[in-house]
Amino acid sequence: MSGRLGDLGVIDDKYDVAVTTACGALNNLVVDTVEQGQACIEHLRRGNVGRASIMVLEKLPPRDLGRIETPENVPRLFDLIKPKEAKFAPAFYKAVMNTLVAQDLEQAQRIGFGKKRWRVVTLAGQLIDPSGTMSGGGARVQRGGMSSKFASEKVEPEVISRFEKETAQAEQELASFQGDRKAMEAEIAMLRQKIPEIEMSIAKLQMELSTGDKRIADAEKRVAELKYVKSAPTHSCLQEL
Repeated sequence: MSGRLGDLGVIDDKYDVAVTTACGALNNLVVDTVEQGQACIEHLRRGNVGRASIMVLEKLPPRDLGRIETPENVPRLFDLIKPKEAKFAPAFYKAVMNTLVAQDLEQAQRIGFGKKRWRVVTLAGQLIDPSGTMSGGGARVQRGGMSSKFASEKVEPEVISRFEKETAQAEQELASFQGDRKAMEAEIAMLRQKIPEIEMSIAKLQMELSTGDKRIADAEKRVAELKYVKSAPTHSCLQEL
């Protein structure tokens, strides 16, 4: 398990507003594997505590994260972020890509709408998108998405114990769900094998039903004939009188 993206890296306080504005994924959860992601989703569902966007490190494509040439040598936001571990770098790149940081809006417009279009954010939180849209700025800016220092990694023993218990429970539930799934798949396969036999039985019963209907019709006809024969002498006597 890893944690919230914004807590997995640090950036100079000077760029706090810029990164908080330009990176909408700072509150995403980052995990190493798909299994961990599934466990997080199950934990959220079980606790009914809402939804979360999850980034799975093993699913991120390999990229060349080396520095690039930028107009006016402005810094790339990604290069200003110091990941807690190297493995988190692809997650930060996915979140900010090649967003550049400009000193002010004038420089941002000059860079963003130059020969090549760039996504640019200013130190004041004004954001220019390659499509031409602009946002941010004003009296209220976004800040606090990332810190300039890593938080203390000390975790209380009771917290560790609680997470271990929750992890064990989640693993047991996952194993139970997987077992139920296998049992259902086996039952489905068995039922599918019985389909031809069931279809033959249905066809046979339909034939027997059709034969039964014919026998009923013949019997009703015979009963009607016998009733007629039984009443025939009475009619004859009446005619003679």
